[in-house]
Amino acid sequence: MKVIVTVPAVVIVDAVVVVALIRCGVDHALDSYLHNKSLLLEVLVVVEARAKEYRYSHGFVSTSSSSSIYTKHRGDLAMARRRPKKTSTAELPRLSAGSVDEELPQPPPSVRKSLPCASVIKVFTVASRPNFKQPWQMSQQEYYKGSGFVIQNKYILTNAHVVADYTTVRVRRHGGHHKFVAKVLCINYTCDLALLTVDDEDFWKNLPALDVADEVPQLDERVLVIGYPMGGDTISVTRGVVSRVTTLNYSDFKFPQLPSSLLLVVQIDAAINSGNSGGPVFRENGKVVGVAFSGYAGAADNIGYIIPYPVIKNFLDDFKRFGLSDGVCDLGFTYELCENDALQKMLKLSGDRSGVHVVRVKPMGASKGVIKTGDVVMNINGFKVANDATISFRNEERVHMSYAISSHPIGKPVTLELLRDGKKISAEINGKRTPALIPPFRRDKEMPSYLIIGGAVFTIMTAGLLEAAVDEFDDDSWEQSRRAKQYPDEQLVVRIGWLSHPINHGYAAQRSERIWKCNGVKSKDFIHIETGVRRSIVFDVAEAKK
Repeated sequence: MKVIVTVPAVVIVDAVVVVALIRCGVDHALDSYLHNKSLLLEVLVVVEARAKEYRYSHGFVSTSSSSSIYTKHRGDLAMARRRPKKTSTAELPRLSAGSVDEELPQPPPSVRKSLPCASVIKVFTVASRPNFKQPWQMSQQEYYKGSGFVIQNKYILTNAHVVADYTTVRVRRHGGHHKFVAKVLCINYTCDLALLTVDDEDFWKNLPALDVADEVPQLDERVLVIGYPMGGDTISVTRGVVSRVTTLNYSDFKFPQLPSSLLLVVQIDAAINSGNSGGPVFRENGKVVGVAFSGYAGAADNIGYIIPYPVIKNFLDDFKRFGLSDGVCDLGFTYELCENDALQKMLKLSGDRSGVHVVRVKPMGASKGVIKTGDVVMNINGFKVANDATISFRNEERVHMSYAISSHPIGKPVTLELLRDGKKISAEINGKRTPALIPPFRRDKEMPSYLIIGGAVFTIMTAGLLEAAVDEFDDDSWEQSRRAKQYPDEQLVVRIGWLSHPINHGYAAQRSERIWKCNGVKSKDFIHIETGVRRSIVFDVAEAKK
């Protein structure tokens, strides 16, 4: 909407003041009393003062002072007051500060006044990763800063990547100067959450726990992100709205072909920068609706992600039940979409039948012995699965069907409805974490295993090694890394280098290679290679490339 005001002295009013004028009825007055400059300027002065208060309470930034209109037109106002009033067919009632205040929409109770900033904690981490190419060494120490917040039972909730590979972790209260030593209780890299505590009782004095809302925020709901982002040492508050609810892979690991889980995530348009990670995201009633964990670093602007209540709840429940939280619930099968008409006809998907077609069941997955290749998964925990692998979520929203699985507690039965040979079958599966052949994350304080034979250095293929030596593996090794784990102790053994010695002269190779056989016997794990060593040893890498 565009409002044009013509007066002897030009008055420029910002967007918020114009809105306030319209709501006060001044737009109607301008048409009838355009020449009543004294009244108009008085109204502008009063409205600008009220608008400044309105902007402040709603988080808008004002670049003009409260008396700018009065200051610019003080002389004109005095002259207009001395000028006799012109008669008119209609009288405009004079607006006092009180009447303007009554006409302006009253803002809801200010969230900012009641935000428990004292419960938002700054986290300082000193970290050191293993050197995966020389696994007997550690990399240089690095320093990270992040955010966290206090929850029940004297716990601090933050992101896993804030304390990943930690050596020491310290925390500081809002407004404080002392850094307390923190203890890491649990890290779950899959859902990017970690739990800390502090043994020093002085840290917990007058430090209230924050309440976590038990629902996912609605689209267009206003939220506030509080934390300690880059650009300063003190607390920061940014405001935005919920833009989208979807499912994503939380891992920031660079290799999407490795096993991963899609988890529920909330996208907001508030700024989330480095240092905000782990901080709380509030709704307007003061309850926490999520944990800030990622900002989008691509070409798009105003995209940030928060971890919502269902993921937080599962993480805390796992810690309460097992004393740890490792991964999320998974059924261990792969599938294809059933959007093709010919495929639907072959699978007898007609009428209201829909689902996804199972193409492989992982040997170590929870579905082994229950789901068969060729089955159609039609329903998971009461959620009807569409042909595009989505399920209904709140009114007209839809999310990926993985939400129905990953949000389920580990160890508890998942109910399924299958279509097998055109007939419906009901089944139950105890959800569990499917073991990955290539561990996507390093467990807390776990060092990589290695073996040195004749100067040749062998280790286990892990995600950390793939990241460190991404250009040193051939395509066939990458293919093997995507294969499912066949038995519990299966490992991919690779040679990552040579330590110079007369015994291995002439064998120096630049590329890392997967070991397929040791002395003619198929390599299964480290133990097999170690026990297979005799006076001479032959490692066969050629068959690994078949």
